[in-house]
Amino acid sequence: MLVLSSIMGFIVGGLVGQVGLRGTPEATQPAAAAERWTPLFNGRDLNGWYTFLQVHGKNQDPDRVITIEDGAIHLYKHVADGSKVVMGYISTEKEYGNYHLRLQYRWGEKKFEPRYRMKRDAGLYYHLTGPDRVWPRGLQYQIEQTNVGDLIALYGVQLDTTIDPRTRSEAMPTFLEGEQGGKSYVLVGKGIAYMKHVAGEFERDGWNAAEIIARGDAVTHILNGRVMSKGTGVRLVDPDKPGAPGPVTRGRIALEIEAAELYFRNVELRLLDDVPAGAGR
Repeated sequence: MLVLSSIMGFIVGGLVGQVGLRGTPEATQPAAAAERWTPLFNGRDLNGWYTFLQVHGKNQDPDRVITIEDGAIHLYKHVADGSKVVMGYISTEKEYGNYHLRLQYRWGEKKFEPRYRMKRDAGLYYHLTGPDRVWPRGLQYQIEQTNVGDLIALYGVQLDTTIDPRTRSEAMPTFLEGEQGGKSYVLVGKGIAYMKHVAGEFERDGWNAAEIIARGDAVTHILNGRVMSKGTGVRLVDPDKPGAPGPVTRGRIALEIEAAELYFRNVELRLLDDVPAGAGR
């Protein structure tokens, strides 16, 4: 019996070694896949990032707008509710292209002037190029209560998408997949061009998961696992450089600061190997 028990133990142990925790063979769960996610925010400091705030400029925060605690970025922790505040963003020092970006955010309780009577608002900028300013040139994943996942094109950036044809005449048309009846639309404007996310409410109380997939000149916004908006053919029409539009496939990534208490954590990026573009410069 001792010999038989030893043999059975060896067999069972071998099977356990071949099967993952969810009953899936390890061959379908390569460790390298999980390791490809790289933290952009290390949870301790802003190494690899810089700040840009109204009035104060780059890497100056005398009002203590930004606090890092418990592995998260806490915006406006030390500011009294209803106070007038500066706005801006926290940007990566490097540019990135061809990636899957994900982070978590949750709202705090406080709001501030000049947006005290408005919805809580922030955002996730990406494909930023050119000088720092509020608001910068690039694309934005909107993070505003009830409007999370909206797609905003800023200052000459354009893209092709599909919208609900019933909203075409509206200032902010609503995204709709082509397979579901969406019709072609060009999101364009000299200043700010705005497209609402697919109809429905998908934001939760507490922590939410926001994702951007930027593959070549195509972009996808995801909230809590649901596709919210998409665009292709991202390009820049630069008024200072007349001529054919140039493709926009990379740029800096930034966390927007816009007069609402907010927390960001687990900011991670995974490069997409199926598109030859490379990592941050």
